[in-house]
Amino acid sequence: MRRHLFVLTLLASLPFEAQADRAFCEGLQGLVNAAQSRFDWLPTTGRNIPGSISERRGVEETSSGPHGVYYAVMYRHNGPSAEAQQHFTRLQREVGACLTEGSFLGVNPGGGGSQARWQTQYAIVGLRVADGGGEVPESMVELSIASRW
Repeated sequence: MRRHLFVLTLLASLPFEAQADRAFCEGLQGLVNAAQSRFDWLPTTGRNIPGSISERRGVEETSSGPHGVYYAVMYRHNGPSAEAQQHFTRLQREVGACLTEGSFLGVNPGGGGSQARWQTQYAIVGLRVADGGGEVPESMVELSIASRW
């Protein structure tokens, strides 16, 4: 009887997990599409990425001019944390699975963290992990979506 109860519990959790992944993908794809207008039409309140801790907009100055950027903090911990790398790896797989029409540009390790990047028609998507031992005194995983023009 316990075995059947355990199996039913596992099966009951499957739709919720699948729905969360779909919601994450829909939020990410919506932001990638919004990048073509520098996120002008997005609401300024609420969250656009399910599971994010905080979200903000910004402008990145590059040699080709200013680009609108949308940031979502997906994980944060005061001080160094080994869990940050686990969250980064899991989100890297999820982002890659969501951006089916995007090109993976690779992972760049750096002082105190790493960054993975994808290029789509309208946006450059970045996923950054800071391990709390470098430039940032806390561990964090941050997703960024920058307009390409």
